[in-house]
Amino acid sequence: MPKSSPDPVGSQRLADTLIETVLGEIHDQAVVEFTQALVRIPSVNGEEAEAADFVARACRQGGLEVTVRDVHDGRPNVLAVLPGRKSNDIGLLLHGHTDTVPFLGMKNPLSGEVVNGHIWGRGSVDQKGGLAASVMALLALARADVPLAKGVAVAAVIDEESEHRGSMALVDEGFRADFAIVTEPSDLRLLVGCKGTAPIRITLTGVLAHGSNPWLGVNAIEKAARVVIALGEIEPRAVEVPGVGRMQGSINVGLIEGGTAYNNVADRCSLWLDRRMVPGETQATVLEEIRALLDDLAAQDPDFKAMAEIARPDWRWERIKERGLNPAMVSLDSQIVAAVRMSHQRVVGEPVELGYTHGYMDMDFLINDLGIPTVNYGPGDTAYSHTDHERLRVDHLLAATRVYALTALILAGG
Repeated sequence: MPKSSPDPVGSQRLADTLIETVLGEIHDQAVVEFTQALVRIPSVNGEEAEAADFVARACRQGGLEVTVRDVHDGRPNVLAVLPGRKSNDIGLLLHGHTDTVPFLGMKNPLSGEVVNGHIWGRGSVDQKGGLAASVMALLALARADVPLAKGVAVAAVIDEESEHRGSMALVDEGFRADFAIVTEPSDLRLLVGCKGTAPIRITLTGVLAHGSNPWLGVNAIEKAARVVIALGEIEPRAVEVPGVGRMQGSINVGLIEGGTAYNNVADRCSLWLDRRMVPGETQATVLEEIRALLDDLAAQDPDFKAMAEIARPDWRWERIKERGLNPAMVSLDSQIVAAVRMSHQRVVGEPVELGYTHGYMDMDFLINDLGIPTVNYGPGDTAYSHTDHERLRVDHLLAATRVYALTALILAGG
């Protein structure tokens, strides 16, 4: 008998059945309560262990394969995997982090309460919402018991808010996946790239003298003022991102430290810069740009003495200083872009907005070091990140959970 031809209608019905089975295992109240519980666990950078344990226990109880690995001084990464038939292959990685910034001036930072459709608390947006949605998506897939050709994984890493030791550990382990989603907040937009950031300290050296005889000294603060003016005249590089728009680099002078007393001539002054980089720039190239500017100023003024180096007030780890935090971009033709587009359309009912982020995120390590095509798609508005009014839209949380689950079906199913 001749082979029967494929039945596209029957295949579509099967696909719809799988989708409805998975979506039926996502229970809104459970997603919200899990997120609230995670927000209520303090996990300021350096103190991620309790949150990591909470995530690991939930994943184990849901039948996932869980690995907990100490990355630095009792601060663990968690990797939870729902395996497919090809047990060693990961079709999709959902990447999030357990650490938050300090509470700062936030009232009730561990509230976790739902007020006016938002979950309030430190880390709700940045980025326990995305992490919680990832875990709940995997647990729904596990309960649905759908056939997966490849595994789906959640990585809950430490230290994203500082030295990025968690993602660096994934690199050191040689982690492999076909595709990845960084679940940082994107306002449910599909972001295909991020800028890099070079933290640069310029140190100016003068000559100490009493303020009543300023001509006997060299004022490092006055020399620093010349640097600030010169930095403002630099036009950082810009690139066109096809299908998305123009990405512009930037320089921000964020901190100035100098002097010993109001009535002394300052013999030292430091400027701390945040230099945001676009594709094609590296930490080395932008540092050289700053050093060339300082050389020009020194050529005009024999009393001008300055040096520039990679430095951040919270960085002590030499490896991250050497590596830097680089821009990253994925092709719009990648399957991960198509899969998230389709999933968002199905869940939200309208096309997803494409873009890139002016900020930095760990897609850098996934794309540049591990070669994993990666996008950013996550719940919440990043404008609330690090603020004293941090909160997460519940409807975004629920939509992201469904989009992650459907994207996993597309990329790891079969």
